[in-house]
Amino acid sequence: MPHTARKKSESGYYHVVPKAIADQIIFENDADRRYYLELLDTSSADTGCELLAYCLMSNHVHLVVRDMFDALADFMKYANERYGMYLSDKTGRSGGIFRKPFWSEPILSDEHLLSCVRYVHANPTAAGICNPFEYDWSSAKDYLGRHGLTNTDMILDICGSIDSFIQFSNAMVGCARAFPGSKLIAHLTDDEVLRIAQLNLGKDMLRGMSSLSIQQRNDAIRQLKTAGLTVRQIVRVTGLGHRTVQNA
Repeated sequence: MPHTARKKSESGYYHVVPKAIADQIIFENDADRRYYLELLDTSSADTGCELLAYCLMSNHVHLVVRDMFDALADFMKYANERYGMYLSDKTGRSGGIFRKPFWSEPILSDEHLLSCVRYVHANPTAAGICNPFEYDWSSAKDYLGRHGLTNTDMILDICGSIDSFIQFSNAMVGCARAFPGSKLIAHLTDDEVLRIAQLNLGKDMLRGMSSLSIQQRNDAIRQLKTAGLTVRQIVRVTGLGHRTVQNA
């Protein structure tokens, strides 16, 4: 089946998510992570694609990329194919490492750009690892002054200061959406959806949804919808009926 053509961003900004085939682990240690970042740095210099944010998780990567030369495909091809060869040589895996085509979504406005950077940095928090600014394998620390791969100027200019960026970043770290209306929500696994629901409601409330009053239950459902979960996802993690969730 032919792939759907990638939607072009009028702004030149994209949220990009290279993800492992069958959700396999692609970063086994810090040396692996450093090598992938080196590949991104080289590819950025070669293609002119600019990295505004990144986060390396165990089986996928989040990137915010500025592509003014229509070179996004080449940017990702260089990094992902070379990393795939490196991992194959190291582990003896056969075949590709990353899913093809890689997922991407145009970023539509400054508001969307800020929300997307916040979402990318919040991935370790959503996974229960640590606060965004405690994680070594994202660009969050670059925004505090660490020398890294990312161009932080534009985002900090929009926020006005590092302190304002920190305050913005610490809000809604459990939000599922890279920005309002993002289609990324459809790509979340059930485990990721469950973590988001637990972050928003707490484990006890999530388990006891069916025993809540109608008002409490509807308020909780609306909170999950605000976090970006779809009706179908809320049904799966709460056990409530589809019509109950839809009508809340």
